[in-house]
Amino acid sequence: MSWTSLIYNAQGVIAIYGGDPPPLTDVRIREVRLQEDGPTVALRFDLPVFPDKAPKKWVAQGFNTVQLEISFGGIRSLGIEGLATEVVADIAISEGDGVTLVVASPAMPVEAAAQTAFLSKVSAYGDGKEM
Repeated sequence: MSWTSLIYNAQGVIAIYGGDPPPLTDVRIREVRLQEDGPTVALRFDLPVFPDKAPKKWVAQGFNTVQLEISFGGIRSLGIEGLATEVVADIAISEGDGVTLVVASPAMPVEAAAQTAFLSKVSAYGDGKEM
C-alpha cells in the first residue's frame, strides 16, 4: 500500500509522478510545525527524486526538487526527540486507529498519532545542484 493511499488530497503528487510517487526514504526534513487548530502537526520535506516528466513550468524555471507538506490533524500523541539542521530521514505513515507518523532519523526522531493526514502543499524549487 502506497503512502498516498493513507492521506487525503494526494492527487497532485500522484499526478506529478505519473501515478508512482517515490517512497518517503532519504527525505530532507525542512520543518515540523505545531498548530493549535486541530491540533495539527505539519511536516514539510523535500522528496529525494524529481519526477521524470515534471510540469513544464518547473522545468522552465530550473527547479529540481519537489517539496511536500503533509498535515496531521487531531493529534492524540506527539513525541519529538532532539532538534537538528540538515535532517535526512525515512518517513513512515501507517493506519490503525487513525494515522501514525514515524520520522526515523538519529538526529531528530518524531512520532505522532493523529485522526487524519492530508497533503496540504506541493511545490518545487531549484536547490542549486545540477540535475
